[in-house]
Amino acid sequence: MQNLIAGKHVVCLDDDEQMLRTLERTLVAAGFRVTATSAPKEALALVLREPVDALVSDLLMPEMGGDVVLAMAAQAAPRTARILLTSQTDFTRITALSVPYAVHGFVGKSDLSTRLVPILRELLTGRLEMDEAAIADDARRLARTIVSALARPEYETVEHCERVAAWSRRLASELQLSPARQLDVELGALLHDIGQIDIRDAVFLKPGRLDELEWNEIHSHPERGAALLSELPALRRAIPIVRCHHERCDGRGYPRRLARAAIPIEARIFQIADTYESIVRGGPYRKPRSDQHAREEIAANVGSQFDAEVHEAFFRIPPQEWVALGHSAH
Repeated sequence: MQNLIAGKHVVCLDDDEQMLRTLERTLVAAGFRVTATSAPKEALALVLREPVDALVSDLLMPEMGGDVVLAMAAQAAPRTARILLTSQTDFTRITALSVPYAVHGFVGKSDLSTRLVPILRELLTGRLEMDEAAIADDARRLARTIVSALARPEYETVEHCERVAAWSRRLASELQLSPARQLDVELGALLHDIGQIDIRDAVFLKPGRLDELEWNEIHSHPERGAALLSELPALRRAIPIVRCHHERCDGRGYPRRLARAAIPIEARIFQIADTYESIVRGGPYRKPRSDQHAREEIAANVGSQFDAEVHEAFFRIPPQEWVALGHSAH
């Protein structure tokens, strides 16, 4: 068994320097090659940059929680074994706090000397392959974790993202996109405004007109979102919607003023779902309107704002099914 793990590369992440040194000594003595760090971003960079057999992470850290680190690692390197290390003993609470799919094992710090090495040995000598369905499910869970973390109750809610994702996927199905591209659409719809992560609340919630700098800040979020997702390999497939969801068929959108077929089909699909949601839900300056009103307004803007082919697919879906899908999506 020692030969099977000799030289296996384990990255250890903990903001407690003393615990980090204990982890390092324990694993080196067992034959592992260890890289120890107190910086979550450095740990993720290691996983992205080179083969890492296992990532052992603390749960509670000031910069980024271990559950988020492991969720990202699950997408960046799904074959890397992932262990959550914690001083908490209530594992029911830990499972609820963490992202369960991203964690292969839990080890209490009080049990580190007896449990960590055996768990690593078991994982690294009998790792299961992930099939495509499991990878797709993991991508959805990571996307939803990010959406939950970034949601702005006053502006954009998790429920909004879930509804537009469900409608967008249904449109993609109606257009007979492949299952893989339907997943691209779903993920992009969930994450469409991820680029707003660092836009100031003062800009979002400003009651009056935005000045030029503030408009530029808002208009930069599609490109910023695409840049963020480019660092997460499993979520790169969401980039077409994230980058292009504010383009228009007449070329008057942003950030690149793309027109018609130059706009990815995924983004053209999302535009109808998102506009429908905006009309029926209303907003700070617009009262909610009926399903019929939303359909009429969208139809009136086909060719300028919306794609005709996607609109035809929208028209084919029975209104009762569409409305029910929105109610069941959250």
